[in-house]
Amino acid sequence: MHSSRLPADGCQWINDPERLRDYCRELRTAGEFGFDTEFIGERTYFPNLCLLQLCGAGRVVLVDPLVVKDLDPLGELISDPAVTKICHAGSQDIAILNRCGYPPANVLDTQLLAGLAGLVYPISYARAAEFCCGVRLDKAHTYSAWDRRPLLPSQVQYAADDVRYLSAIFHFLDQRLAARGQRQWIRELCDNEAALAVTTPDPQTLWQKIKVPRSLSRKQLGVLRELAAWRNQVAYEHNLPMRTFLSDSALRDIAKLMPRNVSQLSRIEGIARQELQTYGAHIVEITNRVERMLAEQLPPILSEPADTLAFNRYTERVWAAAQAICLGQNVCTSLVTSQASIAEWAALKLEGQSTSSHELMQGWHYECLGRLLEEFTDGRTEMVLVMQDGEIQMSLKPGI
Repeated sequence: MHSSRLPADGCQWINDPERLRDYCRELRTAGEFGFDTEFIGERTYFPNLCLLQLCGAGRVVLVDPLVVKDLDPLGELISDPAVTKICHAGSQDIAILNRCGYPPANVLDTQLLAGLAGLVYPISYARAAEFCCGVRLDKAHTYSAWDRRPLLPSQVQYAADDVRYLSAIFHFLDQRLAARGQRQWIRELCDNEAALAVTTPDPQTLWQKIKVPRSLSRKQLGVLRELAAWRNQVAYEHNLPMRTFLSDSALRDIAKLMPRNVSQLSRIEGIARQELQTYGAHIVEITNRVERMLAEQLPPILSEPADTLAFNRYTERVWAAAQAICLGQNVCTSLVTSQASIAEWAALKLEGQSTSSHELMQGWHYECLGRLLEEFTDGRTEMVLVMQDGEIQMSLKPGI
């Protein structure tokens, strides 16, 4: 354990702007700090920030944003690339701070580092602290009512511990990656994930996050696309979680039925009577509008994956090779790619098409997996795997 990087026990509260400015000056001098947030997200479109936890300059500090309204001193640090920020599974924390007007820079996520270092991905903060620091944490307050005051002593302890070990976890993993020559992947991976966290999705693509049967027609998919964009807008205007307002299953059923009138729409389960009275006519109009769209305005049919014996055999073998290459470098495969992505890559190879635009052939994905996978599947290299001390060791040599 990096005991020298652990702050003193306990924590301090900051409930006024001047103390926050003083502490932020200390953090700037230190050049590094860990952060986390607690929020309530079940009742509103955007989560409500309820607590900020900071760890740096030798101590843990809890900032109450319900009292301290001016967070600009902290925001300046969050946005300053010269100051290193450490978080764990921080996409939602980054998104919340970005919406407060503080776009993140130089944020390093220990969950991502753990995946690169060959632990489990995604790994919980508690598991990371246990592996890297030898401590066991109480996670009983994950879903606490963080907007209530005063917080219980157990809540305070939980919140403080959520940042207390961040620096020690980070430096443990960073040294592990440096020893393997893999540190150069950290920055690109963390920067990419931070950028995704603050990217506002195109409303016309929201439907792609809904699981739908491949049997839907282009017009049915068009209805689903327009409904998903409309649901997002209504939820935003009324500050409601999208799926609380109207569930994914209700959207799927509407798209399948393509109701021509409110009477038909009323047969669908999952639409409350009040929503039906308020929005029924508009939903029907969405269906009618899609009916009038030209073919080029509609989403393409969801293509069925290739289902031949040759393709399935080849894809299984490429997937096995990808796993071996990743695990042979002590990197979690799920952090680098997925079975679906490998299937897309394999299809391009079998069809004799270029793979250069595929995600595996870009950036750190290429250095970690894409280049080695292409060389292996082309027969230019042979792979040797050895199990040593519970770890898979891999070496590649020129093929025959």
